[in-house]
Amino acid sequence: MNFCIKCGSQLKPDARFCSNCGETTSHNQDTNQLKASLPVCSSCGADLRPGIRFCTNCGTPVPVSSPQASPPGPQPIISPVQSQKKVNQKQAIRKVQGKRERKILKFTLSVLAIGCVVIAALYFLGVHNTKSNIYISTLYADEKYDPAKIDSTAQVVEQVFAASDTIGLAKILSPTTLDQKKQFFRELAPFMPAFASDFKTRKLLYATPRYAVYEFSSKGGKFTAEFCLGENGKWLLMRF
Repeated sequence: MNFCIKCGSQLKPDARFCSNCGETTSHNQDTNQLKASLPVCSSCGADLRPGIRFCTNCGTPVPVSSPQASPPGPQPIISPVQSQKKVNQKQAIRKVQGKRERKILKFTLSVLAIGCVVIAALYFLGVHNTKSNIYISTLYADEKYDPAKIDSTAQVVEQVFAASDTIGLAKILSPTTLDQKKQFFRELAPFMPAFASDFKTRKLLYATPRYAVYEFSSKGGKFTAEFCLGENGKWLLMRF
């Protein structure tokens, strides 16, 4: 049922103008539809303006309507074939990464192994600074020494190394050197014959009554072996 918004008279359903005041019914219908869409007070039925918290006619609180949550959008549908492809791709990536990590690990271990061998060879074969040793020999320049005794000890050293005799090596090493190198005798044994072969090229570089240095040649260059006079009066291998 519609009413004229100007004079309040009831309008017929098919009337185009109000029979009382002549107001057009199209404007009335639009206004009536707008009023019908507005909320009304639950207590007195008065129209409520949007945004108010209390009815302006009776003071009844206006309930606050919570906004309706928008329905979730359509979720993408993943077929079993696509899911299996993703799994296969992840597995392939993991295999490639695993191969790279294994290659890096092998390379690192190889470098470390080569480095240990080189360090061990240098440690046992003794690369020394001859200039500093020459300076030491000047401290005993005026003292006399017996080259024959020193050379006999050098011959014993050559024989011990040629036979890979680690027990004999322990007897001709100085006490300090023995404490330092006895734990490496097992690693040293394979290199001993090569050292003996190179040591045959030795020549006495300089000597004092308590200290002597031999120089010998090898494929890696020139090396030195140092001897010292022990407390028992015998020459001992101190550094090689």
